[in-house]
Amino acid sequence: MPKPYSEDLRSRVAEAVAAGHSVRAVALQYKVSPAFVCRMHALWRETGAVQGKPFGGYKRSRLEPYEAAIRAQLAHSPSMTLKELQSWLEDEHSLSVSISAIDKFIRHQLGYRYKKNAGRQ
Repeated sequence: MPKPYSEDLRSRVAEAVAAGHSVRAVALQYKVSPAFVCRMHALWRETGAVQGKPFGGYKRSRLEPYEAAIRAQLAHSPSMTLKELQSWLEDEHSLSVSISAIDKFIRHQLGYRYKKNAGRQ
C-alpha cells in the first residue's frame, strides 16, 4: 500500500482550489489526480484541516476473545480441520470468520504448526 501524501502537499492543493484555480489545473501543477484534489478541497472545506487517516498499525483478530474456547476445542479434537473449526465457531459462538483468518490465528497466536513428514529429510 502506498504512503499517503504529505500534509504540506495536501494543504497546498486545498488552498490552491480555494484561491480560485480549477481542479484540473491544480492536479497538473502538483502532479496528482483530480479526484485527490477534489477530496482534499472538500475535506478542507468541511473540517478546516487536511490530515490523512492513520497509516499502518496492528489490527486485532476477531478470534482473540475466543482463544481459550478454541484451545479447549483443539485439545478435545486435535484432528479437527479448519473447515470443521469454522463450522464449530459459527454454531457454538455465532462467529463468522474466514478459514484463512482461523489458520492465521492458530499458527501465529496459538503456536500450532503444520504436521511435518517424518520420512522427509
